[in-house]
This record gives sequence, structure tokens and C-alpha cells, in this order.
Amino acid sequence: MTTHPWLRAFVILVATCAAIVAVVSPAFAEGGMHDRHHQHQMPEYSELDTNGDGKVTAEEFYAFRAGRMEARAAEGRKMKHAANAPAFEDLDLDADGSLSAEEFAQHHAQCPMHDKAESENDG
Repeated sequence: MTTHPWLRAFVILVATCAAIVAVVSPAFAEGGMHDRHHQHQMPEYSELDTNGDGKVTAEEFYAFRAGRMEARAAEGRKMKHAANAPAFEDLDLDADGSLSAEEFAQHHAQCPMHDKAESENDG
């Protein structure tokens, strides 16, 4: 039985495509690789308000950030923008020593990555 060179090339191409799809599909099954990247960028307010009193203190804020950074480091993730993360004082707009849900939401709405993720999800 003789095989044609183009048939062998075609089979190799199909096998390569199948392998790529098998590797990439799980990442896209959860909303896409880029969406998955953005979904963990901004925590929910309730994640920071660990005692559930409706306000986030500087201690809660920095404890949450430290835990999150530790978890990401354990996953081997890069933290190239950690130095640019806003300080608690940047988010506490009324300087009352606690971060309200409204202040957190306002910061979230002004976050450049939030706008980028929203526009990419719409398109």
C-alpha cells in the first residue's frame, strides 16, 4: 500500500490541531483565558470585610492583600504590578479610617483594568 505525501502531511496537520485544541479548550471553557485572568483582578467587597460589619479597616484591607499575594506567589503567578496597587488611604475617600462599599465600588469603577475587561467582554 502506497501513501501519498500530501495525505501524511494532512494527517500530521489534523493531529497537531487536535492537540492544540485539547490543550487550549479547558482554559476557554471557563470564559476564556483573558476573562479568567480578569475575573480575579478585583475582589468582592465582602471578601475584604472579613468581620462582616459593613466597613473595611486598614487592617482588614492589608491582611486581605497579604493573603492574596501569598496565594498568588504559591501558584507561581507573577506580581509585576504589586508596587502599583493602591494604598488603603487612596481608597478611603472620606478619610474616616474605613472603606465603605460605596468607596470600594467607586474605585472599582475607576480601575483601568475594569474598563479594559468590560470592553473586551462586550466585543
